[in-house]
Amino acid sequence: MDSAIENLVQLGLKEYEARIYVALVGLGETNVRRIHEVSGVPRPRVYDVLNALDEKGFIEIRQGSPLMYRAVRPDIVVSFLKKDLDAAASDSIRTLESLSVDTKQDYSPIWYVHSDWTIQRNLEMMVESVTRELIILCFDKDILVKFQEPVSSITSDRAVKILFPKGEAEGVIPLKGIKYFEAGLLEDFFSEKIFKKIFSAPIRRGGALFRLECILIADDQESMLIYSQNGKQMAVIITLPFITCVQSALFSWMIEQANEITGDKKSTSECKKRTVKKSHQKRIPMES
Repeated sequence: MDSAIENLVQLGLKEYEARIYVALVGLGETNVRRIHEVSGVPRPRVYDVLNALDEKGFIEIRQGSPLMYRAVRPDIVVSFLKKDLDAAASDSIRTLESLSVDTKQDYSPIWYVHSDWTIQRNLEMMVESVTRELIILCFDKDILVKFQEPVSSITSDRAVKILFPKGEAEGVIPLKGIKYFEAGLLEDFFSEKIFKKIFSAPIRRGGALFRLECILIADDQESMLIYSQNGKQMAVIITLPFITCVQSALFSWMIEQANEITGDKKSTSECKKRTVKKSHQKRIPMES
C-alpha cells in the first residue's frame, strides 16, 4: 500500500489524495467512516480530499444517506496522471530553454562537481565530446569501472590511452581498443619523481586530505580531475586552453616514456631504447 501511495504522489497526487484513492481501490464502494479508518487521513480532511478527487474525475459518488464513494479504475487514473506529468515536463523544458536563451552565459573555464551522479554524467559527456584522443591517468584501478562503458564506446574511431603509475597496473586486464601503459619513475622531470611525489601520494592541505584518483584529457580541449577530499569524491573540470594544452603535451610525453602493457606481458624494448639514447645524450659535452 505504501509503495502505491508513493508512486501516485510521484505522478502528481497529494499525499492525502493518494491515501484515500488507494483505500477506495481496496475497499470498493464505501462510506466516509471506513475511508478515514483505512486511509489514516484525519476525518475533518476526508470530505475536502474526496471533493478534490471528484473534481479530478478519479472517484464516483452515489447519493444516499450516507454518501457512498468508489474509485475510478486505476488504469484510467494513472493514464490521466501520466499524461498530465508528460505535459508538465514538456512545458518545463520549453520554459527553461527560453530562459537559457534570454540569459547571457559567461564562460567559466573551471567547474567544481560534487555529487557522484553529476561526476558520472559530466564524465560521460566529456568522453562523448572526444574527436581524436582520450588520455587517462589512473591512480585507482577501482575507478576504471565507472568510466569503462562510455570509454569503450568510442574506441572504434578514437584513440584511448590509459597510464598507470609504476607498480599500479598489476592485475589490469586490457580491453579491446584501449592501450594501457605503466609509467617509469621519471626521475629527471624537474628533478622530481612526479608520479610518486605529486600524483600518487595523498596531499594534506588545511586539515584536509586530498587523494587524486584519475585525470582525463579529451584531446587538448578539456580535462577532468577526479579526487577525494577526506574520503568524499569530487571533481574539477577544466577548459582553460593554457592548462589543457600543457596537460595534453605533458601526459603524451609521459606515455612516450612508459611501458606498454599487452596482456600479461609488458613491452619494454622501446623504453630501454629511449633510456639508452637518453644516457648517450647526457654524455655529450656541451661546447663552450
